[in-house]
Amino acid sequence: MSPRLLGRLLRVVSWPYWIEHGVRTALTIVGVALGVMTIVAVGDVSRSILIAYRNTMTSVAGGADLEVEGAGEGVPEEALSTVLTVPGVHDAAGLVEGFLPLADHPDETVYLVGIDFLGSQMWDTQLPRSALDLPDSLEFVARLDSIVVSRMLARRLGLEFGSRVTLVAPAGPRTGIVRGFLDDIPTTRLFDGAVVVMDLPAAQRLLGREARLDRIAIRLTDATSASKVRPALAGVLGAATVVHEPESRGEQAEQILFSLRSMLVVAASLAVIVGALIVYQAVSVSVQQRRRDLALLNAVGIPRSTLTLLTVVETAALAMLGVAIGVYGGTTLAGAAVGTVAAATSEIWTRVDADVVVHSLAGVGVAAGVGMAMALVASWLAARVTFSAPTIEALRPTGIPLEGPPRAGRRLLLATSCAAATWLIVLVPPRHRWLVVAVIILSQLVAYVGAAIVSPVLVARTGATLQQFAKRTRSLLFRMASDALPRVPRRAGMTVAAISAALAMAASVAGFVQSFENAWLSWLQQHFSADLFVGAGARFHLVAGPPMSLDIGAHIGAVPGVARVEGFRVIPAGVHGAQVFLESASLGPPGLPMVEGSWEEARRLLDDGDYALVSDNLAFRLSLHRGDLLHLDTPSGPRDFQIVGTFVDYLGSLDLGSVAVSRSMLSTVWNDSAANLYRVWLRPGEEASVVRRRILATLGSGYYVVTVGQFLESVRAVWARFFVAAWALELVATLVSVIGLINAQLATIIDRTGEIAMLRAIGVSASDVTSGVVIECATLGAIGGGLGLALGTMLSWQFVTVSMRLLTGWRIGFVLPLAPLLGGACLAAALSALAGAVPARAAARVQTHQLSVD
Repeated sequence: MSPRLLGRLLRVVSWPYWIEHGVRTALTIVGVALGVMTIVAVGDVSRSILIAYRNTMTSVAGGADLEVEGAGEGVPEEALSTVLTVPGVHDAAGLVEGFLPLADHPDETVYLVGIDFLGSQMWDTQLPRSALDLPDSLEFVARLDSIVVSRMLARRLGLEFGSRVTLVAPAGPRTGIVRGFLDDIPTTRLFDGAVVVMDLPAAQRLLGREARLDRIAIRLTDATSASKVRPALAGVLGAATVVHEPESRGEQAEQILFSLRSMLVVAASLAVIVGALIVYQAVSVSVQQRRRDLALLNAVGIPRSTLTLLTVVETAALAMLGVAIGVYGGTTLAGAAVGTVAAATSEIWTRVDADVVVHSLAGVGVAAGVGMAMALVASWLAARVTFSAPTIEALRPTGIPLEGPPRAGRRLLLATSCAAATWLIVLVPPRHRWLVVAVIILSQLVAYVGAAIVSPVLVARTGATLQQFAKRTRSLLFRMASDALPRVPRRAGMTVAAISAALAMAASVAGFVQSFENAWLSWLQQHFSADLFVGAGARFHLVAGPPMSLDIGAHIGAVPGVARVEGFRVIPAGVHGAQVFLESASLGPPGLPMVEGSWEEARRLLDDGDYALVSDNLAFRLSLHRGDLLHLDTPSGPRDFQIVGTFVDYLGSLDLGSVAVSRSMLSTVWNDSAANLYRVWLRPGEEASVVRRRILATLGSGYYVVTVGQFLESVRAVWARFFVAAWALELVATLVSVIGLINAQLATIIDRTGEIAMLRAIGVSASDVTSGVVIECATLGAIGGGLGLALGTMLSWQFVTVSMRLLTGWRIGFVLPLAPLLGGACLAAALSALAGAVPARAAARVQTHQLSVD
């Protein structure tokens, strides 16, 4: 076809139709924009969090070529002198770091770093001398209470030279005096400027790390490569240390944040699928409504291939506008969501500071490609289906065309096959986790395609059932609705498919959230059974909070009314070369929720020797079982521990997995006696509120004390913040589906103009015509709601019991939130009935064979 003919058809045929039917045109654009917007937003949020984590590590590492870290308690300070003797090492310096709350400002948590920045040139990249305002460097080094704060933090807290700042250290509140400021440089912009710098010896004392370093930063000579020096360093430092390049922290971040990123990707794929269904429905309705005009063009010599190409080009033009809107909307949505997701990430996965959105060009490219592709495929399929009928049939002046009943047996077989194919995910090996994500997305697509295949059958069968019911009643309303449904089951089926997709998406999210929350809360109630919980800072932290020393536990235990105090500790550790979390297991009641082995046997063995428990997800990933040996990295080198059981764990394991040992083992082998959280049991008859006030009075400011109810509510709040984006996405999809229903019914009213006018002419009132259309729409909504409920339940069950197991190793029981889902199905019918008011009003205005709808 010549470009000139195509341009003329676009001008003469397409443009007038777009203007006349603005709702349908907008729906195509919105469908593409919805999918594109979600992909762009997910890409930007995911990239922003990853880059923020990497920037944090880079800012701290500075110009280091290599880093040395230890197991558990860190690296001995004397290792620094050993590092400097290795050939190829130009300079090296150690640091300690930690997140500490401010007692005077409960909402602030600062990142404290201790470095020898006056004696070593290693830190010039992070802390250039030109950015340091330090009037008396000798006093700063001589006084152990000296601190340097960022000017951003100083402005926020009103700090000046000589101001006092109370830091909640592991041993309790300690006062620091501001004796210097750092200008606004990349390092001080971390965590919204909440950065405090101390001289290394002072920071070691404050953090309880005397003679220990968290890590050593190494700069090599110009002619030396890291690959040559790294083995030499590992040889002289021993097996208790790990030597790596700073860039490897990016890989570590991707491992830690894998679940977050995979859930975001799956959410984006759901939006794309819903968007594709919306586009297909809008284009299909548009092409079918113009079948007579297109048939006339075909009759005067324009081939069907040209008309199909015209339809595709039309959709492509609208899709380009949808892509542009989606890219803009996605970047805007990412700007609004990145702070919320980063906050939830800091609570659930790892501490990140992602206030600035980093745009993903790859995400934009993928979004644009996917948006255009789904629109073009949808338009091509819609055109093929429409043009499958003979031209002469489209030219018949018979009003609404009769599609004929769909082949129920064939469609049911295909839909069942699609549902069965989604369970092939059980065959995917768990070690290929991104392959698991890809199969999850493919399974979702296959399931929604199956729903679209079976939708016309459900519409036709429902219409036939209503026709049987209408024969037993004289209600004109049911007769009109029952007669209308079987006429165009394929068109109505796409409307049902779009509604079911939105509700299935809601059911999937609701089932996952409810199952996950139920598993977490049940586990927390057993694993953290206590009357009160005490931690450092202003509020509860879902993951490990700031450490507290044994002295804090002793102070709590001396409070009147306290019967027992037990600390909970989580530190990084290495297993088979991979990072995991090491936990201190409570040997008192109620114990841990076991998967393999018994708690009674485990608690006896844990306190006897080299025995450990392994979290269920880590055991699943590494194929470990009770009785196997586990190679753990310790400060004295690798050490074998016999696995006495596996247990359910969510808080400490996250994506990495956890190993639990006794507190005595953690103290003697890893030299760590701190606690991130203290669990407190009260004496019989004591009121929690009274003892809570006593503990706060004993510890002073900088600590929180919460009851078990507040503890569980805090967990719910964290997860609610994380899933708020998913619910917002669902709301958008639902609203767009309602618009799609309006669009489809408006097209149906146009096709039935003559029929409706005849009904009006023989005395059928406008109110009866309106009510008939509303009943028809409500019926479609009810069909879509029921199908979506069934589909979403299956997909949610599959995701919770199979997909999450493959992705994270977590064993989560499926919980069906029946009441909300049934309410959602009823809401779908109600919204559909409400949506029917627009086409119903158009039907009621029919007086002759002319109808105006736009």
